[in-house]
Amino acid sequence: MRLAAVIAAVIAGSACRGTPPRLSPVAGGDKDDGHGELAKASTRFMTAEESDDDLFASSGRGALHKHERASGDDAYGGSPYGGSGYASFIVPTWSYPSVNRTPKYNQVVGLSGAIEGVVSWRGSVPAPRATGCGPIESLRMAADRGVADVLVYIEHVEIGRPLPNEGLPASVGGLVIKRGCALVPTLQIVTPLPAALSIHGDAHQARIVVTNAPSAPKLLELQEAGRASLEVAAGVTRIDAADGSLAPAWVVALDTPYYAVTDDHGHFRIDELAPGSYEVTIWQAPLPSGGTGAIKYGAPTIAHRSIKVDAMKAARLDIALGR
Repeated sequence: MRLAAVIAAVIAGSACRGTPPRLSPVAGGDKDDGHGELAKASTRFMTAEESDDDLFASSGRGALHKHERASGDDAYGGSPYGGSGYASFIVPTWSYPSVNRTPKYNQVVGLSGAIEGVVSWRGSVPAPRATGCGPIESLRMAADRGVADVLVYIEHVEIGRPLPNEGLPASVGGLVIKRGCALVPTLQIVTPLPAALSIHGDAHQARIVVTNAPSAPKLLELQEAGRASLEVAAGVTRIDAADGSLAPAWVVALDTPYYAVTDDHGHFRIDELAPGSYEVTIWQAPLPSGGTGAIKYGAPTIAHRSIKVDAMKAARLDIALGR
């Protein structure tokens, strides 16, 4: 009885309120940005035989809506955004059935050795470079002269930590994003090899050049919100704009389980090392050189240090780069 009384009260209240409020005057018209059409469609019941297109058939854009879906000629951005050309795009994939990606060292659990330190800069700081897009920062250095985006790694080990593996070895890196006047991250490591590299665009198209020393440079047309994929080669790859207007991204591809990239104050730490002696490589991306015009890049700054690690405390390694 109580339930029946509640239902009757709800029905009576709805009747007292009268008809629902009117929709926007532009709903379903040629000035409707889509919100009105959705509101109008929500006032209808849809049966199992009707499709989503049927809800918009009564509007002035109903026929165009169907045409766009069929042809890919989308009035709100063209086929690169919602048409058949975009929908049928298949991201390239690479399979390596004959490649052994098992680590080439003995994997041991519970290693407690570590190396930590700071990479700093000595001497004068290169000034930002002016480009058609905007100024490019030559060096990211904190007030304490710690340098960011410097790669520290150990390439050869005999005993090392186990790598995560669920069917395939866990991979690191392989993604570059165009963001304003820069390609980010500035520096990354890609491991294990072989591996793929994906470059994502932003709201503005750009001509991107991918350079790896053994191979000829590759020119890519990166459309708005587009994506380009390629296989990354071992060694160092530079990704920048064809006209030099963007801060470049550097990709270092190698097989090692031990690496770190310095933070904003130049700090780094490499964990899970076995006791022993190691050769540590410090790699900083080339700085831009030359005057006006296209920006050129010289050789990277590379330093090597030998260090001994024990299991009781972290070994300390501080190094200053530059002149």
